[in-house]
Amino acid sequence: MRRTIVAALAAAAIVLGTAGCGASPAAVTPPVPTESSPPPVPPTPAVDVPVTAATPAPARQPVPPVRVVAASIGVDMPVVPVGVEPEGFMELVEDPAIAGWYRFGSDSAASEGNVVISAHVDSPDYPIGPLSRLRDLSAGAEIEVTDAAGTAHRYAVASVTYYPKTELPVDALFARSGGRALVLITCGGEYDPAVGRYTDNVVAIATPVS
Repeated sequence: MRRTIVAALAAAAIVLGTAGCGASPAAVTPPVPTESSPPPVPPTPAVDVPVTAATPAPARQPVPPVRVVAASIGVDMPVVPVGVEPEGFMELVEDPAIAGWYRFGSDSAASEGNVVISAHVDSPDYPIGPLSRLRDLSAGAEIEVTDAAGTAHRYAVASVTYYPKTELPVDALFARSGGRALVLITCGGEYDPAVGRYTDNVVAIATPVS
């Protein structure tokens, strides 16, 4: 192996030596343009390549809903953004006359996901709330949600369902991707004084009306 490497290096030295010694100065000097020679033409791109900014597009700012109206059951409520309670439940305004929009989900102007709006059915210090009539919504009834930009978004009721609280399909109702829908939630069923809550949830799902 060593003899092969030595032989290869020797051959390379011979090639380099003969190239340096055997070439005349005229043979290695690049031609010099004369005054009559045309100037070199810069290359022309064969394909135009668009340039896109490397910075990511700014995140879309949600437009909170501020009002929900279901005229067929006499519901006309202000809506405020809400979050999550320490126990993991969706936060709700104490006054049943004010609905809460789940601010970590989609808004009415979003291209996908569910707009979740909820309110208490009643409260010890307030009269019974408008969403106590949610169970009376009929299929096809119109619901209108107005956002902070003043845009009214119309929906048609697709279903009204009672769920035991332990069986509420939270992942599906609070989905932030997939098809667009409006989800209205309140309490229903029997009141359980032992835990201070109703046994069920009443859920109305409505789809956008173009």
